[in-house]
Formats: sequence, structure tokens, C-alpha cells
Amino acid sequence: MAMLYLLHRLDIETVVVHCNYQLRGEASDKDQKLVEDICMHWSVECISVRLDSSEEQTGNFQDWARKRRYQAYADIKEEYFADLILTAHHQDDQLETILQKILRGSGMDAWKGMEVLDGDLFRPLLKLSKSEIMKFVQQFNVPYRIDRTNEESTYARNFIRNHWFPDLNRLFPGWRKNLQKLADRAEEFGLMTDLILQKVSASENRLLRDDFLELDTKIRAAILLQFLKKNAEGIEISRGFLKSVDKIGELQSGGKLQVSEFHYLYRDRDFFKVIEDSHLKEFNQVIKKSQFEESLTISDWKLSIVPAPESFSKGILQLDEEKIEFPITLRRWKDGDSFQPLGLDGTQLVSDHLTNRKIPSTKKKQALVLESFDGSISALIFPNYSKSSELGTISEKVRCTPSTKRTLKITKAN
Repeated sequence: MAMLYLLHRLDIETVVVHCNYQLRGEASDKDQKLVEDICMHWSVECISVRLDSSEEQTGNFQDWARKRRYQAYADIKEEYFADLILTAHHQDDQLETILQKILRGSGMDAWKGMEVLDGDLFRPLLKLSKSEIMKFVQQFNVPYRIDRTNEESTYARNFIRNHWFPDLNRLFPGWRKNLQKLADRAEEFGLMTDLILQKVSASENRLLRDDFLELDTKIRAAILLQFLKKNAEGIEISRGFLKSVDKIGELQSGGKLQVSEFHYLYRDRDFFKVIEDSHLKEFNQVIKKSQFEESLTISDWKLSIVPAPESFSKGILQLDEEKIEFPITLRRWKDGDSFQPLGLDGTQLVSDHLTNRKIPSTKKKQALVLESFDGSISALIFPNYSKSSELGTISEKVRCTPSTKRTLKITKAN
């Protein structure tokens, strides 16, 4: 609300996005109403997104919620041709972030925490403490509401805020400034790894194998991470790869290790380089409802929205279009993915379902899931496997009924 007030006073054209997870019943609705009422009073466009938290299946609500809201921000930014996504993260959030990274064993390069400007994400209040913001809203009579769940210590961030901060203030005066200085140490670390990386690189995207392997084993991982980040923007390194760094020296020419969902570290004779598997990446596509003015063909699959048929074919997947939240994502399945297969009362792991349907282990990773915006899996699409006459399995939650008017239809492209 402080940030919104500042944007209003500075007359900056703004579209407000409010996400309501409906976790706190009437309190959540009152939060939404406050934002909508203030936006109406200040003539600011407001979009409220209501998300059903019961659809979260991973067990990590905060991670699920973050992905949902940032997907909403990105979609609305694109729709309105906006310049930036603004969030009201403040200094206390930054301190909590740095502490969590330290406690989770993150490398020193991660200790810098959040940046004020990170791509199209802008955090204008990041240098201000929560107490300073509270004084501001009280001084200028800016209306606000407190999320009482922030006072509960269920989540790690709340635990640090509620239990550690008060004692740190009492026992270690000045700890806030000292912790913020870690960002400077992280920057120094980054400069040092850059210098070492330059010495073992043949070019920006090629690592000299022998020179790299001569480095002390204790610093190889840090140098390799820096190399990967510079050659694959936004890459999310898998934990499995980090555990296998010591095996890099065993790679034969033409061999590769999987680095992330879409990237590999490839040995080309005397060099290492990062390669992107475009075949995998094409199966991680976000699809908006507006794209269905005509049918879509994505690799081997054809997707279209059509009137509900009188009967259903075994070789076609048809989902009730009104029960799907758009935009949807067509992607490879991941370990831990689960859904409620048609006809079952409970959920089942995608991996178990593929095994039950006798999909060969060599083909399993080629299976796709259709994920709704709320994070639930609406359908599992089997790999293009000739011995299987079925295209896949839809979720019980999107099954068609006699009242279904339109369906999302999935068929083989050829």
C-alpha cells in the first residue's frame, strides 16, 4: 500500500495485480476489497486474481504461491505492454532472504540476496526497513491491512522474523548492517571467480578442459557455476549435477552431463561447453486461451477448443474447457508430479501411473503433462509410443459431463 501510494502521488501509470489465495476466508476477501476500493478511489486499474490453494499438491505452499503470482504478473505485463513488474520487498525481506540462503547452504555468490532491479523486476523499497515503511504509512494516513499469518511461525521466513530478529536486535546491535555487508563480500567473490574463469576459458562459451581440471577441487564447482550462468541465462542448476561435478574429468569426448532441465555440459575434445536441448525445451510452453482462435500444433500434438461431442474416441483426449484455468503449460513431467486420474478417488504419482500403463522406462521421460494455471495437472500425455493405443489420461477434475459445452481437444498432429 505504501508503494501504491507513492506511484499514485508520482502519477505513474500503474496496473495493480492483487492475488487472493483464499487462505484466510473473510480476512482474505477484506484484503482484496481494500485494494480494489483504493484503486477505484485513485482511478487506478486493478486486476484481482483468485487462486484456489487446495489445488497445491507439492506440499510447499509458498513455492506454489510464488510461481502462480509471478506467472500472473508476467502474463498481465505482456498483455498491457508494461515496462516493469514492481514488488514491495523491503530491507527486512532482504535480511530474511540472506539468512535463509546461508542456513540452506547456498554458495557465497547467492549471499547478495535480492537486487533492486533484476531484469524486468523492480523492488523500489528494498533499502527501507519495515519500521520505516510503517512510519510512512502512519504519517500519510495510507490505509493498510496486516496479514496475521505473518505472525505465525509455520514457515521458515516467519520463524526467522518472529523469533530471531527480536533477539538479534537485543544481543547483536548493528547486526543488520553487518548482514547487509555480505552482499559486498558476495560481489567480491563474483569478481574473483570471474578472474579465474577467464584464465581457464578459451572463449566466452568454451572452457579449457585441462586448465579447468588443474584447479583445486574445492573451487571447481564455483568456477563451473559462474561459467554456466554466463552461458545459459536464467539457468536453474539441478542438485544432481552439483553432486556429480567430480565426475567431469571422466567425460569422454562427445559425452555430456545434464545440468538443468534443458541444458547439458558437453565435452568437445579439449573443451567443455554448454548445450541446450531444444527438443526438451519446446515441451515447456505456456499457452493462453486467446491462442485458441485456431488449433495449435506443438510438435506431435494438436490442441483445439471445440464444441463437446456426442461421443468420445479412445485416441483423443477431451477436457471440459470451463474446468481448466488458463494460461496452461505443456511441459515434461517432473519427479513428484501427481494428479487424480479419471475414475480414481485419490491422487497418483505421474511416475506410478506411467508404470501402471506399462510405458517403457526408456520412454517415460518423454511423457508430457498439461498444467492448469492453478498448478494442478489436467492431463498426462503418453510418449509417442506405437504400442499404446491410448493418447494419455485426463484428470478426474476436468472430466466431461452432460452439461459440458466446450472441450479442450488433444490429438496426434499426424
